[in-house]
Amino acid sequence: MKLSEVIGKTSWPETKASLLWNYPDAAESLPGYEKLFYLLRDLPQSPTAMRLIIRKTFREGLDEEPLLEVVGKDGTLNKELEDFKHLNKAEDSEYGNGEVEYALEFHPWEEWLGMEIDETTQRKYTYPEILAHCLWEMSFMGFDQERILEEKREIMRRVDEIENMTAEERKQKLIPMEEVMKRMEKWNNKK
Repeated sequence: MKLSEVIGKTSWPETKASLLWNYPDAAESLPGYEKLFYLLRDLPQSPTAMRLIIRKTFREGLDEEPLLEVVGKDGTLNKELEDFKHLNKAEDSEYGNGEVEYALEFHPWEEWLGMEIDETTQRKYTYPEILAHCLWEMSFMGFDQERILEEKREIMRRVDEIENMTAEERKQKLIPMEEVMKRMEKWNNKK
């Protein structure tokens, strides 16, 4: 079942209730979610190999409690990625043979509509729950696709800028991850 089919089988009141149950902060943006709900019903879907998966996750040191997230998988294995060689993982490891998980916030909404919903997700969640989690993720950067695309372009511009820096420029302008983690720990301890 594709996301477009889930939208066709779900009403706005059901979706709204699920949004508010799972994301109480969504209350202030309900008009945007409602507009997006009805817009998605009329958008054409784009074909894609990406599957939608909703899963519970917990990131040690980052999350206070488990949270639900929407990720995409398209069959690509971690060991097939060019950067895999830098991860010190064996190709035949569980991680190496696992599928790459993609963040979907910047994917066009037409592509979201063409994504198959993973079978495990379909068994665990109702249609309104699936749609609520997807709407939350789809609109994480805003309720306007052009604005989301602009945000993506800005991130890619910054990535290019960093990739084109010399080693000296990186040393002067960037903060090593270890230092970022120390600063975050200090900040968290002040709370």
